[in-house]
Amino acid sequence: MRVLLFAFLQGAEPPWTLRKIYWSIFTNNTWIATYYNKEENTERISQYKGRLSLNITSGDLTIRNLTTKDAMEYTVKFTASKGQTVSKIKLTVKQRLQEPTIQRIQSARGGCWKEVHCSSSDKDVDFSWQVKPPSVTTFTRSNPASNFLLVFLTTTQNPVEVTCTSNRTMENASSVVTLKYDDCQPQPPPHPQPQPRERHLALFFGGFLGALTAIFICIFKDQIRAKCKTLREKLCPSTSTL
Repeated sequence: MRVLLFAFLQGAEPPWTLRKIYWSIFTNNTWIATYYNKEENTERISQYKGRLSLNITSGDLTIRNLTTKDAMEYTVKFTASKGQTVSKIKLTVKQRLQEPTIQRIQSARGGCWKEVHCSSSDKDVDFSWQVKPPSVTTFTRSNPASNFLLVFLTTTQNPVEVTCTSNRTMENASSVVTLKYDDCQPQPPPHPQPQPRERHLALFFGGFLGALTAIFICIFKDQIRAKCKTLREKLCPSTSTL
């Protein structure tokens, strides 16, 4: 957004050759843009840095990226070969409506119902809805200006485009969301993944048991060998020769 503040030289016969230009704000005449000694300065205070442009021929001042803080009275003083003039200009800044925000919520009702809520950061706005295709079954909570909409989705009317529009006086702003029937289908639960702590504990105990088994075999290897020999003789006794 940008506004061009025109400085009118009342009672002057053009063309004027401007020698000095002083744009100021507040009652103490804080300079925000100046031109004198053939030098231009539009970076005098931080509030306007990078946002001002001064036309040294006409004296016009351009303010870019307007905010509500810029709404105030501006004073411009010109000095030219034919004298001086001072003008005051009151700037009013009206912020445009912001795009509303649409939130989608799965309804607890049976079937594929979607609850859609529309909200706006602006105050004193009304809401209106538009649904494509228009044959889709919808309900509002209280009245057509409600910020709540209930939409029933089917496989034959899929997808559904929902537009929420915020309205205030002669302004409006819109946002669009797309609803799909597939979003109502239950999703399989995710496969549980072992937590890092559980994996670390499993690795620890596995290593501990392996080390304990190796120590046991080393200590009792002779006894184990003797037991294995005895068991083998019992299972496979040698046959005597007749």
